[in-house]
Amino acid sequence: MAEIELSGLIVVCVVAVCCLVLLISVVLYQRRVVASAGGLPMAVKRGDQRWANGVGRYAGDELIWYRTLSLWPTPALRMARGDLAVTLSRAWDPQRDMALRPNLMIAECRHQDAAISLGFPDNGLTGFLSWLEASAPRF
Repeated sequence: MAEIELSGLIVVCVVAVCCLVLLISVVLYQRRVVASAGGLPMAVKRGDQRWANGVGRYAGDELIWYRTLSLWPTPALRMARGDLAVTLSRAWDPQRDMALRPNLMIAECRHQDAAISLGFPDNGLTGFLSWLEASAPRF
């Protein structure tokens, strides 16, 4: 009976160690994505959801956004330049944007007919607007 309990304990420990190694691998991968060159710190708010912090990257005609704290190693959001339209850009508002740092600029956008807000550092908003306007003309 003691052998069965001991082997069950060993299986549980091996599974726990494998899960821990997987978790550490995902966190290290995300840290590498966040720290690598070309990443732009930004926050995203979809519709009435809460603000989520992350890192954005421009990849050709797409803005790819990775959530900072997530167990999923793939991008949380991909926004094609042609599907994005800025409806308003504004400064941080303490009434609406309390979860964000006060130095962010907010771009209220439409992405595939859904409301989405993007929070950028000052120079990040300028870069985003330049990237958005640099698209080829649509006929």
